[in-house]
Amino acid sequence: MDQKALLPDFVVIGAGKSGTTSLHEYLNQHPKIFMGDKEPNFFAYELLDPETLTDPTDKEHYFNSVYKLEDYLALFKEAKPDQLKGEVSNTYISNKDAWQRIKHYVPEAKLMAILRHPADRIFSRYFHLVRENEIPEGGDLNEVFNKESIWWRRPDLVNEGFYYRQLKPYFEHFDADQIKVFLYEDFIGKTDEVVKEAFQFLGVDPNVKVGTDVVYNKSGKVRNKSVDAIVGQESAPIRFLKKFAPGLHRQLKGSVTVNRWLNNVRNKNLEKPDFDPKLKQRIINEIYREDIENLQKLIKRDLKHWL
Repeated sequence: MDQKALLPDFVVIGAGKSGTTSLHEYLNQHPKIFMGDKEPNFFAYELLDPETLTDPTDKEHYFNSVYKLEDYLALFKEAKPDQLKGEVSNTYISNKDAWQRIKHYVPEAKLMAILRHPADRIFSRYFHLVRENEIPEGGDLNEVFNKESIWWRRPDLVNEGFYYRQLKPYFEHFDADQIKVFLYEDFIGKTDEVVKEAFQFLGVDPNVKVGTDVVYNKSGKVRNKSVDAIVGQESAPIRFLKKFAPGLHRQLKGSVTVNRWLNNVRNKNLEKPDFDPKLKQRIINEIYREDIENLQKLIKRDLKHWL
């Protein structure tokens, strides 16, 4: 088969902790859509040698990454001729090379993004790291204002929230009708409407009903560590499967039934932590205000409620 025929028709570029895992699962339920494994990160890391990743957290974080074109194309080989092919990689929104590779390989692809209030997103990321016991050295939340800290050095922390800076190259190098930006508050508040709008944007039947009652990859404070040790995303059984039976792990991860059950159990074991409103406002004022003001002009959405 022609290589071009195996490339994706659409790409969800981010942002992290903004509902993209749920969107991936909902899109995958449409009979005319085939989703490759989430987070292949190909357009961000093409030709990267994974052995150069010295941080164990990086190696684990990019577990599903593929670095060669043939491996990337293989993700879509099971797609039927009448299905659109898509993938979700949150690294694409912040990686400086991603938009260029997307433009090179799939210049006509449709692009989608979900944007969450940047302060809420970084708070959610923090509790995701807490949940997975992956807080990096120097990763105390109060260090977020220290530009020498890990919060600024890692691309998925403070920097991923500069949405205007991240999206500007996409709007400059792709036609506006190729890009669809959703807000996280709309996605969680009117999920069915947003999913229908996504289907319309992609050109598939928008009236197909999919199960949007389960939230995937939810962040929060763990209620019962014993339960999390058994079914958590970084629990011993999951780690064992990733290391010793990656094929079975991918098969189970691709099962709608298994995914729904696991995420329901995980979500019931999480509680929403309180975000100090003073800390949130300080993050807005000192880090993100200017970017938000520019972003609302770029995406033509009123974001005063983010300020």
